Amino acid sequence: MKKQDYYYNEHDENQVKKILKAKKKRRLKRKVRFLFLLMILVVIGFYFMSDLSKVQSIEVLGTHEVNEDDILKSISLDKNTHYLFIDKDKIEDEVKKVGMIKKVSVSCDLLGHVTIEIEEAEKVAYCEIGDKIYVIDETGSVFETQDKELIASLQACPRLSDFKDVKFLKTFAAAYVQIPELIKNQTSDIIYSPKNADEMRLKFVMDNGKILYLRVDQMVEQLKNFDYEATMTMYNDRCVFSFEGKNMYMQKCK
Repeated sequence: MKKQDYYYNEHDENQVKKILKAKKKRRLKRKVRFLFLLMILVVIGFYFMSDLSKVQSIEVLGTHEVNEDDILKSISLDKNTHYLFIDKDKIEDEVKKVGMIKKVSVSCDLLGHVTIEIEEAEKVAYCEIGDKIYVIDETGSVFETQDKELIASLQACPRLSDFKDVKFLKTFAAAYVQIPELIKNQTSDIIYSPKNADEMRLKFVMDNGKILYLRVDQMVEQLKNFDYEATMTMYNDRCVFSFEGKNMYMQKCK
């Protein structure tokens, strides 16, 4: 039997080599991608474990009467916080609870420096209940203060007397900030002055000595269209103005 000869196609042999080479190249690429991804994960891990990922500084801007330490104590943010995960809205809400804060904005740069910029609210009245001093600001917020400098500055604001509890004070504050500015500016003292049939009655003592009787739950509506200056001029012989519903009753000066 004649021995059969085998012939190898040179083209086929090159194709096999090409396939093997391509597979080897793909495996190498996968290894490189894996190592690159692993390296990135390691770098990220080291970054978050290092101080570089944490808040480097906290700066408060815009404070004049508000105590900066009170703001820093109120926020859930310190130098152990990862600045990439700061909840700015939450921080702003926390700062607003301090009191006397009209606006607040929180920002953070790429190096971890946090800035809290505030606009203070004006004081509009104060009240002493028991041995505690409470301040009302222009936003209607009520907050307790022990700051001696702030307490000293309150003498220029209307003083609230005979208020029995903070809940009622907050109800008053929400309404008070809505009454006309002229009346707020002309008010010297506000006294809780209930009657048997009217537990919401207040006595406003004005700078000119006139007295306005108003209800907490109605005073915004009662004073909305009340022309204070014109009324004081037209009825300058009257000293007491009592608002009862939509009616106003006057008493002559004694």
